[in-house]
This record gives sequence, structure tokens and C-alpha cells, in this order.
Amino acid sequence: MKKIFTFLMLNVWLFAAENTSSLREEKDILSYAQFIIIILLVGYIAISKFKLFDKDKTKDQEDAESEDTEEESIKQPNLQAIEAYKVEMGDIKINNQPFQLSGLLHVLTNKISDSLKENNHTVYYDIKSDLGRYLVGDNDYLGQVLAILLKESCALSTDSEIILDISKDKVLVFKIENQKGSMDKKVYKSYLNTQETNETMDERLCDFVKAKKIVEAMKGELTLKSSRGSGVTYTFTIPFYEDRDNKSHQGTIRETLEGKRALFIGKNKYDTKRSQYIFKTYGIHIENMKLSEFEEKRPDISRYDMAILRSADLTNKHISFFKNIYNEKLSKFKIIIVHELFESKETIELSQAIAHAELYNPTVIGDVEEILYQIFILKNRAVEKINNMDMFNISTFKIKESTILHKRGFKKFEGSHIAIVEDSQIDQKVIEHILMIDGFTLFKVNNGEEMLELLEKEEIDLIFTDINMPVMDGHSMTKKIRMNKQWQNIPIVSVSSMSFDHEIKEMYLSGMNACIPKPYMEGHFYAALERFLVSKDSTVKKEQKTFKHHRDILDIKEGLKHVENERFYRQVLVETMEALEGSVEKMDKIIYHENVVELKKFAVSTLALYENIHAPAMCDMFRELIDFLTNKQQAYLKDYARLYQKNWKKLKIEVNTYIEYIESRY
Repeated sequence: MKKIFTFLMLNVWLFAAENTSSLREEKDILSYAQFIIIILLVGYIAISKFKLFDKDKTKDQEDAESEDTEEESIKQPNLQAIEAYKVEMGDIKINNQPFQLSGLLHVLTNKISDSLKENNHTVYYDIKSDLGRYLVGDNDYLGQVLAILLKESCALSTDSEIILDISKDKVLVFKIENQKGSMDKKVYKSYLNTQETNETMDERLCDFVKAKKIVEAMKGELTLKSSRGSGVTYTFTIPFYEDRDNKSHQGTIRETLEGKRALFIGKNKYDTKRSQYIFKTYGIHIENMKLSEFEEKRPDISRYDMAILRSADLTNKHISFFKNIYNEKLSKFKIIIVHELFESKETIELSQAIAHAELYNPTVIGDVEEILYQIFILKNRAVEKINNMDMFNISTFKIKESTILHKRGFKKFEGSHIAIVEDSQIDQKVIEHILMIDGFTLFKVNNGEEMLELLEKEEIDLIFTDINMPVMDGHSMTKKIRMNKQWQNIPIVSVSSMSFDHEIKEMYLSGMNACIPKPYMEGHFYAALERFLVSKDSTVKKEQKTFKHHRDILDIKEGLKHVENERFYRQVLVETMEALEGSVEKMDKIIYHENVVELKKFAVSTLALYENIHAPAMCDMFRELIDFLTNKQQAYLKDYARLYQKNWKKLKIEVNTYIEYIESRY
């Protein structure tokens, strides 16, 4: 192509040379100028487009360009299509396990949040109290069915209440109702009669058929009713399985709160009616008061044990009134604030100044149970605040998609051990495909409990986890990991549909390092690797290739497990060696004076420092010495003095070499 353009340009210049003189002779200055501009423009395009005068590229550069053109970006397999096929064939495996109902409902709220906002709907979750916090079922497939039906219900009208009612009557009953919803008769009949999907079918109808097939696989039944008077109702039933390991605090809370009084304050009774039935579950007596009445009468708060208010209703005047009560240290009166789903950050923060606990609409029984347990049983505040907000920024906590989408870019992290904690088989496979890189070791588990078991057996560099999972959710898992010194520095990244600010804050407070919002792309995972892993040129796991050290003298790999990074470990080494400078002479002196008590005290203190930096030879020597001194066994102590002097010299060389290595890299 370059040769062709060179040939054409040569002909253009020859043509210009032949015609320039005639243009000059005719003194057509304007035509001459236009002609020259056209020639220059064509020349510029040719040069810039094909880099005709570039210097020769190196072979590496040419190879890199060749790779760029030949290598495609990471492509996800069409796992959704495979899953759709399995559903269509009735070949799906239902995995019934206990899961936290409130977690499922929070995920649903996120999945339908756009539909709620676009159509100005309000959603309510009415969960019967005898169900408790945990259900037994297939959390993933149940969530898929509910998301389809809730989105379908949202599409039927605007400015409506969407109500999800969950009850138990020998079977589990899920009922989704939109009283303002309407469905054309023809459409209604197609929904009732269609049993199979096809390529030309409307997407909503296709999803509804999918939901029916999943419910059938769960040994249940899905029905639909539509009428002008009562709107549209979707109902499905599935078998009820008793949760033998009932984790609910309901019994304990009821014993404590039976007979207590709650004051619900709102612009009208209707504002708080949806959450009142939940409080009644625990034997709490409910009293309603209009906000206007509260402002006029200023009731005697001492008659009540708690007040429930909506943050959207509160003014600075109300905040001031309740702030005085909130600040009374001896007061047992509790203030519970209910926030709306799309409420402004300013409104939420204003009301947090008086809140002992917070709830978010749609109110879920599991959340109410948790905050009542916190503030009345454990006597804790259920509002977890971050003292230094500069440390937590939601926009940086969310991982942004990287533009690098080639598997070649992932290879610099080879050698890493990465765990995927996800109960959804589809999501698990998609993430696995993204991270299926030569040199990566991937581990897949289905819930938090399995992840804890994996950590007992394997070294993990990075964990990607879902939040809502059966058996043990992502929050509980993260808290347990952070309590274990051996694992507490492992980066944990949430991969979840939960994306409201208060949900992201909860991820941070549980101990997670970042979150990837669903739907995710390959670039999100690359960005996570960039943030939390070290490339193969400087990774600790590849340290032996670039820095040869003697692990029996200084176990750098083990030492780095317990600190934030290499530079911090370097600082620990420097300070430890400075503290131990002169310890050889000190030990010689103690042994010379045969002061056994002082020697044991010295050995115990010194051992602690060597354990801190993970110096195996030193630790072994001092443990042996302590054992001899404790059991009053015969030992030639001068041998230990000589051994310590020998080990000290070796350790000092090892530490100094490592420090020089780290300083050269940073």
C-alpha cells in the first residue's frame, strides 16, 4: 500500500510541475494557490496515514503491533445462552440450601431500581413473621424468578405500589401484585398459554416462560391473574423446607421487647404502615402520631421505648428536639430512622445525627430484627459511622473498568492464586473465563463457609466474592477472614448487584477492599488485579527468581503475609535490627555471670522480635534455649552464645541484602 501511494504522489508532483508554469503565465494566482493547497493536503494525509518517513521499527515493536492486530480482546462465552438451553430442556439442577432472605431482597431492589425510578413506583416487601430470617431453597434461581416477575410488574403501569408478599402455608407462597397494572387480553392469553420460547418471541414473554420453567424445576407452580378491578397478580408456590439450623434471633428479641411501646411519627399513618407489622411481630405495642400533631403537642417521650421516623419528614427543628434526647446518656429511649430508596445524601446525613439505628425502604423483616437485636440485646448502636470519611470514598471504592482488554495484559500477574466465591453457576463461570489465564491458579467455591475451608488449605492472593449467598454470605465471610491474623491482609473484592451507597458502605465496614458492580466487564477484573496484585517482575511469589534468599535464616515470604507491603516489612526489619544491635554482647555478658533468670527473660523477649520478622534459625535456637532453662536441663550455655553470634552475622547479611534490593526497586 505504501508503494502504491508513493507512486501516485510522484505522478501528482510531476503533474504539478508541468502545469505550474502555465498557471503562472496566465497569472491565475487564486487557481495556483488552490492547486498547491490540494497537493500539500494530499501529501500530508499520505505521510500521516502510512508513516512513509518513519524510522525502521525494531522487531519487538513489529511483533507487538502484530499481536495487537491479531489478538482479539477477551470474549466471554455465551453462558446465558447455554443456561437458557438448560432451562428450556428442564435440565437445571436445583440446590436447596439455607439463605438469608433479606440479602435476596436487597439484590432484587437493586435489580429493579431502574424500573422503579423510571416508572415512579414504590416497592414493598411483606414478609410474614413466621418465616424468620432464613429460607431454604435455591437462592440463585429463586432470585432469577422474582427479578423477572418484579420487572414485569413494573412495566405494566406508572406511579404504582409493587407489593411482594411472601408467606407460608404448607408451601412457600410468593405473590407479586400491582393493583394499577393492566394487561391486554390478547397478551394475557399468550402469557397463560405459551409453554415454549422461540427467536421471534417478545422478550418479556420469553422471560415469563423461563420463570415458569424454573418454578416447575423447583417442583412448584406459577400462575397469573389480570382484571380491571384488582390489577395484575403473579403467584408462584414452591415446597417449604424447614431450616433446621435456624439462625433467627426472633425468640430472644420477643422475650426482651414484649410489651414495649413504639411511637411511629409520619405525615400520615399510611407513611409507616408497611413497617409497623414487622415491629408487632416482636410483641411491640404501636402508636401512631401525625407529624403536625407531634409538632403541636410535643408528647411525653418517656412513655415510649422507641420512636420510628422517616428522614424525608425531618426538619432542623425536629433534629434539634431529638438531639437533646439522643445526647442523654442515661436515656434508654431509641430513635430509629427510615430512609427512602432514592433519598439524597444530605437528607440521610442530617438524620444520622440522631439515629440509634437506620432502616431503608423497602423495609425487610431481617433488617428490623438485626437492628432491634443490636440496640436492645447487645446494647450497641446499629448506625455504623466511618470516623474519618476521607479514608472512604465510594467512587474510589468502586472499581472502574480498565481499557486493557487483552489476555496478554493479565499475564504479568501470573503465579497468582485467585478465589471466586459465587453461588450463581453462571456468574462463577463467566468470572472464571475472564481469569482463565496461563499462570493463574483459580479456586471456585459456592459460599463463604467453603471459602474459609479453602483458606485453611491454600494460599490465596485475591478473593472475588458475591454478597448474597447461601450458608454464609459475603459480609459474614469477610468479617471472619479479617479476624484471622494469617488471612487479614488478603484483598477482598465484592462482585455484586448491590450498588446503593448504604450497601457499599456496609461492604467497606465488613472489611472488603473494593467492589465491582454488576453488570461487570473484563476491564473491571483487570483493574482489580492492577490495584491489589504485584506484577511478576516484583511479586513476592516470584521473589526467589529476582532475590535469592535463605528461608532458614529469614523467611521473607512468611514475613510479608503479616504486613501491608514490602516497604513496610523493610521498615520492620530495619527497626528490629536496630533494636537488637548489641544483643550478642549482652547475651555473652549474661552467660558469663551465669544469671539463668536474666538469661531466660532475655531469651523470651528476643524470641518475640525474631518471631515478628520471621527469622527461623534464630527462633529455633531461642526456643530450644528457653526449653532448656525452663526444664532445668544441663546445657553448655557458652555454645549458645557462639551459635547466636554466628546466626546474628548471617541474619545481618540477609537483612541488609534484602533492604538494598527493596531500595533499588523503589
